[in-house]
Amino acid sequence: MTAPLEEAPARTWRPTRVLLVVIVVGMLAMWGYVLYLAFGPGRRPSPDRLTDPAFAERAQAVCEAAHDDVALLPPALEAESAADRARILDEANERFAMMVDDLEPLAPEGDDGEIVAAWIADWRTYLDDRAAYADALRSDADARFIVTARDSEQVTEYIDAFAADNHMAACATPLDLS
Repeated sequence: MTAPLEEAPARTWRPTRVLLVVIVVGMLAMWGYVLYLAFGPGRRPSPDRLTDPAFAERAQAVCEAAHDDVALLPPALEAESAADRARILDEANERFAMMVDDLEPLAPEGDDGEIVAAWIADWRTYLDDRAAYADALRSDADARFIVTARDSEQVTEYIDAFAADNHMAACATPLDLS
């Protein structure tokens, strides 16, 4: 004869188990909300995003041409002296200044134009920083490159964010100093 089946004891919900379930459900809900904000309809467009991509397309071509010209210069880091490095930087700075001058008349009207004007102003500040660095190299071989801050961020952060938001990779800050 077989023994009757015994029922398993009922599981009780202890406070520790309840707390763990609440934590896991809370974390899942938090990640769901984060993903909703990042990819869903809760995502806000960047304030730097231009409504008309025409400027970005034209600017990308202008910036690519400037970077191509600067790439023909000897690498500044490989210069034999600080004075040579300063001379190379001066040439690169001159080309990038021409780039910014070429971009300015392409700026659109209205709100997009204001955003582009602020970006161009940041580029001019950055070029002033590069020129100051080249000047400093002439008197101090150990001079450091210092980038101007705006709202507790370097202006390069704003330049690069605008370029990324508008798919203008060539219009980000150049990497010829590093």
